[in-house]
Amino acid sequence: MKVIAFHVQHDAGVSVSDGGSLRLALELERLFEERYFECATEGGEFRAQWSRALDVVRRETGLERFDVAVTSWVPPSKRRILQQLVEAAAWRTVDHHVAHALHGLHDAPFDDPLVVSFDGGGTDGTFRVFRGSRRLGTLAPVARVPLNLGTPYRLLATTMSEVTGRRPQPRAGHLSLAGKLMAYAALAPPRHDWLDALIEYYRTYQEPSQALFSLGEALHLELEADSLSPDDSRALAATSQAAFESLLLETIRAQLAGVKADGLVLTGGCALNVVANERVRKTLGLPIHVPPAPNDAGISVGALWSVSPPVEAVTPFVGPELVCDVGDRSLRERGGRKSDVAKVASLVQRGAVVGIAQGRAELGPRALGHRSIVAAPDRPELRERINARIKSREWYRPAAPAVLESAAHRFFEEIPRSPYMSFAVPVRDAAKALLAGAVHVDGTARVQTVDDPTSVLGSLLVALERMGAPPCVLNTSFNVQSRPLLQRASAALEALDTTELDFAWIDGWLVPRDAEVDRRFEEDA
Repeated sequence: MKVIAFHVQHDAGVSVSDGGSLRLALELERLFEERYFECATEGGEFRAQWSRALDVVRRETGLERFDVAVTSWVPPSKRRILQQLVEAAAWRTVDHHVAHALHGLHDAPFDDPLVVSFDGGGTDGTFRVFRGSRRLGTLAPVARVPLNLGTPYRLLATTMSEVTGRRPQPRAGHLSLAGKLMAYAALAPPRHDWLDALIEYYRTYQEPSQALFSLGEALHLELEADSLSPDDSRALAATSQAAFESLLLETIRAQLAGVKADGLVLTGGCALNVVANERVRKTLGLPIHVPPAPNDAGISVGALWSVSPPVEAVTPFVGPELVCDVGDRSLRERGGRKSDVAKVASLVQRGAVVGIAQGRAELGPRALGHRSIVAAPDRPELRERINARIKSREWYRPAAPAVLESAAHRFFEEIPRSPYMSFAVPVRDAAKALLAGAVHVDGTARVQTVDDPTSVLGSLLVALERMGAPPCVLNTSFNVQSRPLLQRASAALEALDTTELDFAWIDGWLVPRDAEVDRRFEEDA
């Protein structure tokens, strides 16, 4: 059965399967180079966007006709346009949280998990709970909880200039604020005298301006755009995080009562909160899995699996191939040469910051080795350079350590399996110097465990270990200036030209920023 599935809201995407094999998951933000891409509301522009996206689908899969097309949260007028563009024998729809839950269920290593999908809202609420059976490929609804943890979380960031950068914000805050706020919340302890008011704020949230006003009155704070002092901002962020975690734990505990489950799947945009994920894991003592795209980038994949569940092991590297729009001659003229992973490992060991653009793109917001910037993990100055002069992002944003799964216990306490950077795990005291560039201010790190030593990232870690270095690197997404993960070879070269990235490893070609950088690292060798 050939199936195609569409999602057109923010983090829009399209996925294709053939005979239960996931052939492609295309995030439109990568195609249009706009973070959190949301399709146009005007019909002509919507048609043009999807005509271009479907050209990519045909190029990557060779498929033009489908047995079933599935939509999730696609308005009727836009569904008619898609029906004009796509030849499918049947059309179906699937609810937002059902799609989230199916993506999580089929990616998880569990047979009969409890699946929790929670975010700022979809067609079927903000917090849904299901019983899953991976063998049967089914979800049984358990509860629809009237709790919104997504929108009020990022809304608070609009009052904090250290988070917004004093950039104008939409009514409930830009989607990017949530991840920034999670990192920022570690800069101060929570104020326990504020906690009850924050819990009430989440429980009763309905509308942005009313919610901020009521909370401000309770806390005696002026909660307006960029109005808080740094001290109050940091305390409020920390207390909000504590309230978020408390409510999440309370709700999951209630749903687990009397339920036999071999694991817990967390999905939906709020499952990107790695601090909360770790607290749930440690408190409940259940194995937890978060899929690679718990945000809305995974909706089209889950929608696909509502019709045709996967019949083989799922890999996150299901995006398009890197667009090689730069010729070999141009790469040579820039000092590029074909190089293997051992050369890249040697550069990383000597302090180079290297961008990797290889093969098919990973699904979801985390860089997993095909669109990554990597560096030595023991040098805080490299993380600072990545934040300030490569990615142009806030100083308090951490970079994740990627480590061979077999060696992870050497660096982390009670390490879970974390292939998609889903948990903020305490770093062992003895390893903090080795991971000085990866340890966040709270002593944790958003670890990525790598279990395949033959993958791009795994082979890099193996090469480092063979050189006598720890099998660990800083790993952050290969994107600059708030753009999505890059998809063009030329974009990697642009990063070399406009930032302090030292090298780009592009489809096997190692290209230096300039001759001076190349010479400096060759001399160091």
